[in-house]
Amino acid sequence: MRVHRFGSAILFGIVLAGVSACSGSSDSSSTAPTQTITTDILTGTVPAAVNGVLQSASNNFTVGQGGGPVSVTLTSATETLPSGQLLTGQIMGVAVGTSSISGCTPMTNAFQTGSPNPAPLLSGSLSAGTYCVLVSDVTGQLGPVAYAVAVAHP
Repeated sequence: MRVHRFGSAILFGIVLAGVSACSGSSDSSSTAPTQTITTDILTGTVPAAVNGVLQSASNNFTVGQGGGPVSVTLTSATETLPSGQLLTGQIMGVAVGTSSISGCTPMTNAFQTGSPNPAPLLSGSLSAGTYCVLVSDVTGQLGPVAYAVAVAHP
């Protein structure tokens, strides 16, 4: 499974940490501030394809002041077939994006497909602000898919 990073901020953070580690400072009294990581469980339903057009749904989340590490995990995806039969573990598309009146626009390199799994589908670093998670049909599902994603962020 491939993990995508959104933005180049993580590379900047790694470089900055390397510069700090090599600065030669021996002041052990300074400590880095700790961030509180919150996990939001976002739920919704992706409708079945309409006339062959795959559908999606989105949820917003907010990264706190200072920004930081974010991970998105698809924790469940259950399709309800027209017969009423439930199919668990459906493959879905998951993206992180920016929210607007017209919906959720995925960010570059912030899309991955997968089935529910305890490992994050996406991880990286985001600046403070409001973002969205877009969950989409990638297989032409026959019925609606109820999903849950866990978004860990500062």
